[in-house]
Amino acid sequence: MGEIPVGFDSPNSLFQSRRVIQLELDGMRWEIQPGWADALGKILNSPGESIKTSPAKSVTRHRVENRVYFIKRYRHDAIPLRSLKFLVQPSQARQEWKLAQALADRGIPTVTHLALGERKTWRGVRESVLLTEGFDGLPLEETRNVDPHSVLEFVRRMHEAGVLQQDLHPGNLLVNSATREIRLVDLHGTIVRNFLATAEREQNLARLAVSFPLPLDKSILELSAGIGRHLRYERSRRCLRHNREFAPWRSGPWKGWVRQPNLTEAARKILSDPDAFLTSKGARLLKAGRSSTVGAGSGLVLKRYNFRKLGNALKDLFRQSKARRSYRRAYHLELAGVPTARIVATVDRRCCGFLLRSCVLMEEIAGAQELGAYLQQNGAISLHLVHQAAELIGALHREGLSHRDLKESNIVLDETGRLYLLDLDGLEFVDVLSEARAASDLERFARGVMKSEKAGIFHRMAFLRRYCRVRGIGRVPRRD
Repeated sequence: MGEIPVGFDSPNSLFQSRRVIQLELDGMRWEIQPGWADALGKILNSPGESIKTSPAKSVTRHRVENRVYFIKRYRHDAIPLRSLKFLVQPSQARQEWKLAQALADRGIPTVTHLALGERKTWRGVRESVLLTEGFDGLPLEETRNVDPHSVLEFVRRMHEAGVLQQDLHPGNLLVNSATREIRLVDLHGTIVRNFLATAEREQNLARLAVSFPLPLDKSILELSAGIGRHLRYERSRRCLRHNREFAPWRSGPWKGWVRQPNLTEAARKILSDPDAFLTSKGARLLKAGRSSTVGAGSGLVLKRYNFRKLGNALKDLFRQSKARRSYRRAYHLELAGVPTARIVATVDRRCCGFLLRSCVLMEEIAGAQELGAYLQQNGAISLHLVHQAAELIGALHREGLSHRDLKESNIVLDETGRLYLLDLDGLEFVDVLSEARAASDLERFARGVMKSEKAGIFHRMAFLRRYCRVRGIGRVPRRD
């Protein structure tokens, strides 16, 4: 009744019945499905297109004789001493190889696993490689007109077979657009049991429903909303990790993280010496305060947090800088669909571990104007603007985020009239927002907006109705 270990072998195994071939090639030991030994060298030596890359893992696509293959490489040596771990437990590629075997035994369609390779030394498994055959399908999220009921049936079939893909999301399900056949891909995190509890099944469906609409009970959809909040919060950490989109950056005494697709020459120049940029003729100084300095130029905005209190020096030894925290919060908002300035980079300057300055670089919002200033200058408030503000704050609270300084000057309009949330120092993820905290945010916002003397009872009611609708709640939050 327990979980089937990764090394599970079945006497009826599809893999065993085919008698996997073993050979050594270029210092790597391989296990290969029959009929593929001759093609292995051609596939490995063919030029590949990078799909995913990080210091410890890469995925490449290869086309050989009009057939598509994928090679997944785990570079265990990239992480110190990690290869030693695989002296006593299966490598990551072997885990997936064995899982593919177990799923085949239970009739769950996956991409075809052709070969497993491992490079072993006395220091453990230094590299493991998995070769799979391409499947003529697209990820669920990229496939049009997919019947949600067919997806639901596929997942339920998995569950009935005792298969639980713990990281189930649309990218792990491939769909053939012609036949509508669905296959599971990327088996890492999959477990196989003789029986799955109802709670496990519901949580698995709720996780998939985070990013793909499924016809599920209300209770499971509520569970999905909570899972989604946590997933987006955890995913926001990837902006501080080396992956396809983000990478570490260093220039002289400045060290931090950059968003590679947005790293233009102008951004590189600013990050090479942020202090020089803020004092250059090419920068428009937007703010020169004691705590921070803000300058804009070349379509970018740089916010530098200055050294302010001696008492913070010790605290900053053990915590992330304000700029780095703001950088991650902005990416969290982006994942949650809450409009804010798009982040480009964050850098810190430290001496002997002590934080001297920190900066966050973001794209400039074209024609940005503070909401408070806009209300003062314009004769009337449009219903569209009221609804926008309600949707922005409602989405913020629905995501489990609170902003302790939610004032009218921290919300700006771009040249098209779209609202954005700025100045994220007061932003905090609390998961389930209490009524008192939500009410406090709304009161702070209302005090600033009412200064214009143009927001009447009609605007307040329209705002609160739209806010409650966005959050899916029946009444306005109250402090009591």
